[in-house]
Amino acid sequence: MSLFGLFFGPIPEIFWSVYSGEPFLKCIDCEVPLAEANTYIIQKRFVATEAVFEMAMCERCRDKMIQQYSEETRRNITNYLRAQFEKLMEETGVNEDGTMSFDVREIDDPEEGSAMLHESIDFCILCGTRRSECHRYSLTGVCRDDEIVVQITPMGRTPLMVCEKCELGMNELVSQQTRDAWDRFIQKHFGPPGIESDSPTSYPIAF
Repeated sequence: MSLFGLFFGPIPEIFWSVYSGEPFLKCIDCEVPLAEANTYIIQKRFVATEAVFEMAMCERCRDKMIQQYSEETRRNITNYLRAQFEKLMEETGVNEDGTMSFDVREIDDPEEGSAMLHESIDFCILCGTRRSECHRYSLTGVCRDDEIVVQITPMGRTPLMVCEKCELGMNELVSQQTRDAWDRFIQKHFGPPGIESDSPTSYPIAF
């Protein structure tokens, strides 16, 4: 039987704002205190050890933004991730009858929860590349109040790390309508995009 789990723990500093040196406090879009949101996401992009892009967004604003994305993009991304997760499931282990046995339980032990957290952020969720071997990568976490949600299941995990190679692969699945929606969002909150390769407009990945 494979072990999976759910853990709630303190938000690690890697998911704090580099500008304030503290945890994020407000949604970047509606500016509602994140403590008042059911859940919220934190998204950061790194070059080496430097965060070059960061934001926190409440669940409601995230859902509103995703609704601006094209149906084509959402379908492409969903199918792509499903195929990748199914491949991971096969590698995890399948019973002789083709089924998979697993147990998802809430973890209380902080050490076990910390190990799950590092398993999630230290390896690309899609290809398994170590974060320490990546020059560019993105991190996304789901939080509630002052806790990060750490969950590992047969079909995915959170938080998650995506290496640049896999980001570029997913970027090819994004329609022009979705790119335009993402660009409007970036310009609204971060100003006109620059020409540098690490511009967040190159990676509309807040799914």
